[in-house]
Amino acid sequence: MKFPAKAFIVSLVASVTFTMGAAPAVAAVPVEDFSPASVLPATTVSQTLDTTGEELAGASIDSVLQIEETPQVPHNFDVAATIALAESEIGTSRPTGWSQPGECIMSAQRWIRAGNGAWNGSGDPVANYAGATRMTLETAAPGDIIQYENIASPTSWVTGVHTVLITAVNTDGTFTIVQSNSPGGSGLVTEVENWEPEMPAGFQAAVWRF
Repeated sequence: MKFPAKAFIVSLVASVTFTMGAAPAVAAVPVEDFSPASVLPATTVSQTLDTTGEELAGASIDSVLQIEETPQVPHNFDVAATIALAESEIGTSRPTGWSQPGECIMSAQRWIRAGNGAWNGSGDPVANYAGATRMTLETAAPGDIIQYENIASPTSWVTGVHTVLITAVNTDGTFTIVQSNSPGGSGLVTEVENWEPEMPAGFQAAVWRF
């Protein structure tokens, strides 16, 4: 028996509806919202280095900041014997003039040589110190010589050139010195405590170590 096509379709739809019934409700699945409005505001994070502890405040910092020390240059003579002779001559005077024993540099040579120091240079205020090491005022020590030299013409014997022997370095940074021919022309040996270089204009203090 044949049914018209239209009747068959209506019958099939009705059958399906009758047997399956209404579709069951589906539970809603929450979907996470990633829209800009839902994102939490950014938080600024900062870090600090705590240096209050002993470990960081002490050794660690010192290990980073290395301080280069000035090399120590030894004296190659008996400093005590040199100073002893210089101090024994305080208050005495000698003749002055070219190469005379009362001149400041001639007296300094005599004192250094008393300690077997190799002061063999001669001539101008620079050539005199052949073989010696030039130091700084910060590294000056007893037994060193301070020579006033003219900056524009260091090899000239111009007015203002003077030579002294350091016999002590004081705690305040000044020196005790022994010098000869001060005042000029007297040939007198004198001692000055708490002494600081006071060069005439255009001069500098050169420190020499034998």
